[in-house]
Amino acid sequence: MKIVTFGPPRAEQTAVLLDEDQLVPLAPLLTRLGLPVLDTNGFLAFLDHLQPLIEEALTGPVARIDATTTRLGPPVPRPEKIIVAGGNYQSHVDEAAGMKDAPSPSEPLLIFKPSNTVIGPHDTLVRPRQSVQLDYETEIAVVIGRGGRYISREKAYDHVAGYMIGNDVTARDMAFKDIELSPLFSQITRAKGIPTGAPFGPWLVTKDEIPDPHDLRLRCWVNGELRQDGSSAEMIVDIPGLIEDFSKVLEFTPGDIIYTGTTTGCGAFQDPPRFLFGGDSVRMEITGLGVMETPVADESAR
Repeated sequence: MKIVTFGPPRAEQTAVLLDEDQLVPLAPLLTRLGLPVLDTNGFLAFLDHLQPLIEEALTGPVARIDATTTRLGPPVPRPEKIIVAGGNYQSHVDEAAGMKDAPSPSEPLLIFKPSNTVIGPHDTLVRPRQSVQLDYETEIAVVIGRGGRYISREKAYDHVAGYMIGNDVTARDMAFKDIELSPLFSQITRAKGIPTGAPFGPWLVTKDEIPDPHDLRLRCWVNGELRQDGSSAEMIVDIPGLIEDFSKVLEFTPGDIIYTGTTTGCGAFQDPPRFLFGGDSVRMEITGLGVMETPVADESAR
């Protein structure tokens, strides 16, 4: 099943996608089933129970909306937490270190993005005035369904609602401005927390449609030029491992999102480096998760 949201920013409604161009609003379906209308996070919390009921209801007559007539929002418009697993693909670690088989961290790097940075799959990514090194990172975004703490890797998938494409946008120059003075001065949250810096979409694919999320191809084009082409098999810590590790130090809640790492080919590591500016277009595709194409604009002076 594919889950989307539609409508104006910060006022999106949840829907199920049919045939990639028809939206079936969730609220009327739940009402018809005699169930309370839930927001997206509440719906994800009960997804395992609701999905078979909804799929059965979709076999009958349902009200539909043409997806081309409305804005698609982020599939999870109001996550409580956006968690970034930094440096979780060996090829990305290697290119950042400038060496083959570079050492990786002893445990997954845990970084946060503000939850209000989410935007839809076709919304505009705005380059902030403070950065001239805005970069893209194509990632599988894991969406948490059932929350919890101290989740074992054996039970990790019980807590997953599904997957979507995510762009872990990073302003490289905002991250390492004073890093030469001391490693304590790294500003990763500043670099990853910019407004509009978390594009997601085009939809959330439920976990039953992705048998192995570690066997997916990730690709990214900027202005039609292929920049990233890798495999999720490169993950240093797999998805169950990330959930197990992160749940030791934080409590997951329904709708939380985990960025799981990116492959080689980011703009910072092109020769010469090539960053994002107004007028650019970033297209990302991951096997089974669809295509997300995001325009870039420069923040206007005030």
